[in-house]
Amino acid sequence: MKNFGKRIIALLLTLLMTVACFAGCSSKGKTLMKIEDTEISVNLYMLYLSRLKGILCSSYAFGSDALSDSFWDTVMSKEGMTYNTYYTDSILENTKTYLAAMYECELRGLELPDETLDEIDARINEFIENDAGGSKTTFNSMLAAYGVNYNILREAYIIEEKIELLKDTVYGVDGELIAKNLIDDYYEQNYARFKQIFFYTYDYVYITDDNGDDIYYNKDGSIAYDTSATPKTDSDGEAVYDSNGDRIYITLNEDGLSRIAYDKKNGTRHHKTDEDGSYLVADLEGEELQAVLDSAAQVMEKTAENDFSGFEALMSSDETYPNGYYMTEDTNYDSPEVVEALFEMEIGEVRMITSDYGVHIIMKYELEEDGYKKDENSDFFISTTTGNYVFMSDIKNQLMSSYLEQHKDKIIIDEALLEGVDMKSVDPNFYY
Repeated sequence: MKNFGKRIIALLLTLLMTVACFAGCSSKGKTLMKIEDTEISVNLYMLYLSRLKGILCSSYAFGSDALSDSFWDTVMSKEGMTYNTYYTDSILENTKTYLAAMYECELRGLELPDETLDEIDARINEFIENDAGGSKTTFNSMLAAYGVNYNILREAYIIEEKIELLKDTVYGVDGELIAKNLIDDYYEQNYARFKQIFFYTYDYVYITDDNGDDIYYNKDGSIAYDTSATPKTDSDGEAVYDSNGDRIYITLNEDGLSRIAYDKKNGTRHHKTDEDGSYLVADLEGEELQAVLDSAAQVMEKTAENDFSGFEALMSSDETYPNGYYMTEDTNYDSPEVVEALFEMEIGEVRMITSDYGVHIIMKYELEEDGYKKDENSDFFISTTTGNYVFMSDIKNQLMSSYLEQHKDKIIIDEALLEGVDMKSVDPNFYY
C-alpha cells in the first residue's frame, strides 16, 4: 500500500479515537472480551466497526466504493491483506484498548457527575426527537443496523466521558501533570518543520462576458468600465447602456471587433463558485503552465543545502507562516507529497515537489525550542475549528494508550463471537 494510503488510515483511526473512542460496555449483549468483571459486548464491537465504516464511506476517504463487498475484498498489501482484514483487526485492537481503559477507570473508582449524565441523556433524546419522530422504539430499530440499542449507545457515551475524565485525572485538563521532558520528546519525535516557495499551477475561474473575458466589478456590484476607452454606440450612433444603466465602453482589436473595456486597475473580478460556494479552479496549460515551471526551476537552481538565509531571501515577503510549517506524518495536508518528502529529508535539505496544486520548493528546518507554545505557530498545534489544544490532546492520547498496555495481557476474548463480525458485515454509521 502507498504511504499516502497509510497516512489516510492513520488519520481516520486517530479521528475515530478522538470522536468515538473508548466507548463502553453494556449489561446487554454477549460478552466479547473482559478483564475480570469489566466487559465489552460483541454489540459494542459492532458499533465501533460501524463508526469507522461510516468514516471510510465518506467523501474524505474511499467514498461510496466502501459500500460494496468487493471493495473490502480488495488486497491492499504485498502480504495479501485485504481492506476488510486490516480495518477489522485495527478496530479489534482499539477495542482492547477501550476495555483496558474501562478497567483502569474501575480501579480508580472514577464516576461521572450527574450533570454529565444529564447531558448524555439530552443528546440521545435529541436523536430520538429529530431522527425517530420521538419514538424510542423507532430509534432502537434504527440502531439495530449497527448491532446496538438505546441502552448500549447510552453506555457507550458514558464510557467516552469516563475516559476523558481518566485522562484529565492522570495528566491534568491542560496536560499540567505531564513532565516537560515527555512533552518535548513527543514534539521532537513526531513533528518536522519546513519553509517553502510555492508556485501555483492553477488559477481561479472568474465570471466572464460573452467574449470569454473576465468581468471587473465595482464595490457596489456594478460593472467597472474603463471610461478612457471608446463609448459603445448602436447603429444609429446612440449611446449603449447596460442593464444597470451604466454606459458601456469598448476597445477594438486588430480585426475591428469590439470587446468590453474594463477598469482592471480599480475593479475586481468575481469568482465562479460551485453549488457549495467553493471557488472553482482550472489547471494552467500550455505556455502559462510552462512559464510557471520555468520560474520554479530557476528558483530551485538558486537554492543550496543548509543556506537558510539564502532560501528565505527567495521566499515571498507575505508568507503566512514566518516560522515555517509544522507537520506530523499523519498531518492531513492538502499536498501529501510534501509531507511524505519532509520525513525523508535531512535538516537543511532542499527539494522541489510537484503536487495537484503546484510546485513546492521546500527546505527542512530544525524544530524551534518550545515551538508548540508560540502564538504564531498556533495553526499547527491548536485546532482552528474547535479551539481545542490538539497537540496536548494527542500527547495525552498517546501516553494513555501506552499506559494501558499493562492491562492488555489480562484480556480474555470469546473467539467464537468474532466469527462473521467484520467491516463487511456492518452498516456504515454516520451519526451515532
